Amino acid sequence: MIIQQRFVPVLVQFALFLALSVGSLMAQMPSPIEGFGTPLKRPLVLSGNFGELRSNHFHSGLDLKTNLAIGIPVYATADGFVSRIKVAHFGYGKALYLTHDDGYFTVYAHLDRFEASLQAYVKQQQYKKETFELELFPKNDLFEFKAGDLIGYTGNTGSSGGPHLHYEIRDPESRPLNPLASAGIVVKDTRRPVVKAMRYYPIDLAADDIETTGLDLPIRKVNDSTYLTASISISGALGLGAELYDQQDAANNKNGVFQIEGFLNGAKHYEVTFDRISFDESRFMNRYMDYRYYSSTKKRVQKLFRESNNPIGIIRDPEHRGVLTIAPGQSYTYEIVVTDFHGNQSTILVPINGVLEEASQITSQMQEPQHKGLLDVFGSNTVYWSDGRYEIMIPRQTFYDPRSLAITVSADTLFLDQDHYPLQKKIEIKYDGQWMTQEDFDKSYIGRMTPYGQIAYQNTVKEARLLKSKVSTLGNYSIFYDRTPPSIKAKSVREGQWISKMSRLTVLIEDKESGISAYRATLNGHFILMEYDYKTKQLVYDFSDAIVSDTEQNLAVVVLDNVGNSATFELTFYRKND
Repeated sequence: MIIQQRFVPVLVQFALFLALSVGSLMAQMPSPIEGFGTPLKRPLVLSGNFGELRSNHFHSGLDLKTNLAIGIPVYATADGFVSRIKVAHFGYGKALYLTHDDGYFTVYAHLDRFEASLQAYVKQQQYKKETFELELFPKNDLFEFKAGDLIGYTGNTGSSGGPHLHYEIRDPESRPLNPLASAGIVVKDTRRPVVKAMRYYPIDLAADDIETTGLDLPIRKVNDSTYLTASISISGALGLGAELYDQQDAANNKNGVFQIEGFLNGAKHYEVTFDRISFDESRFMNRYMDYRYYSSTKKRVQKLFRESNNPIGIIRDPEHRGVLTIAPGQSYTYEIVVTDFHGNQSTILVPINGVLEEASQITSQMQEPQHKGLLDVFGSNTVYWSDGRYEIMIPRQTFYDPRSLAITVSADTLFLDQDHYPLQKKIEIKYDGQWMTQEDFDKSYIGRMTPYGQIAYQNTVKEARLLKSKVSTLGNYSIFYDRTPPSIKAKSVREGQWISKMSRLTVLIEDKESGISAYRATLNGHFILMEYDYKTKQLVYDFSDAIVSDTEQNLAVVVLDNVGNSATFELTFYRKND
């Protein structure tokens, strides 16, 4: 089959009318979420919105800007009680969960600190358990708040890329909902979604479970609301993909869109709507987008058709699955209407001409070459592979499609194909360390060699002279050794210094190889709570905790890395406590 790409201006007027008339009629707005107000008493500006594509997941809430400020008051958006509190170095950082009378939940994440009574409760539990990280589930009547009550302050804790508030609304089944449907969330948005690029995918329906391979489709902007692609000449089954983003009036952040609809010659053919996403479905994000294309370009193209093994509920296309069937000798106009939450639309027009060649002729040419000796990994059976030193266990249905993996070993390096294919489950890697000395074994770990030349530590379990790790991506793995203890040094404090005017004590810790595993700090032998921020490499103690009253303060900090190397830092300083 011959595939031709060319722009066809004569189609624009007809198709544009079709797009504007049908698209505006078919766009659907979600029902409002009743009874929820705003978590910030200031104009709301988004740095991230609901459903946008993130690393290995769909974004489950709104990221509200704070203009890089920390400490902005956060308020309960409805009457409820605190049902969960989590404090972690990564993820949501300091997060608060409120349960409401109707069974809905709200989540407030990356907080700097909690409201005073909550903060005192959390710190009491941290000292009781002698740990910074914890998860608490208070009794329902312990912390009750009314809508508009202060519950915390914005921060930059956890895996946050900068100060902001992450806010979620979840239904009684704990499924995140689009918070923009709440009447209390007001965001000014008059800007249309932007179409960055298009791709198309010839599909072999006889091998429906085979991963499709995409091709670039040239596109140009016709006017403020309309894009036109080059024409496609093809026969058989066809899918389309688009790289899209949306922006609000007060920010230039590239956010996700709300709805994508497809119309074939005016008839509704496909729909995806980001109104509700379960956490069980979020892992299928890598199936929803063109993962292979992303792995090489870092560009996220949304496939506008449902491939096999992709059950996500945001796709509403029970009949067509977004797959176009192109008959020889027929002409088509496929119209894609992209809508943001506030109803602003952009339209993509795709002219398609059916040619006489059989679809199988092109799809067979596009299949990846199959080589003898590759490991077949798909289906209902767990697959094992071993070369005597490395052993691999691939659980059943780890891959979305039938797949042959190229696996080789050179010295201590395992080449586990290339990171072109997303995984549903983790692959277990075992390495036989019987030949190692005990000292080498103790300091060893499994690491992934990134495309940027870095070594990424993989959580490594040591058992009976075996190194074991479960990995979530394909790529190159090897055995590395970390014989260097973590580094520890005080910030702005020297030995023997009087620091009575300081409100906080800061210590810098770092491990450049396997990474920090644990730490513990004491003053004059008493445990003190030091908050760790991996982004700044800081351990911080607040003197308001008033753990000791002695004038002479003897600080001891012990830090462990992930292979057990230990470092101890000691410092004597002087302080008067008022």
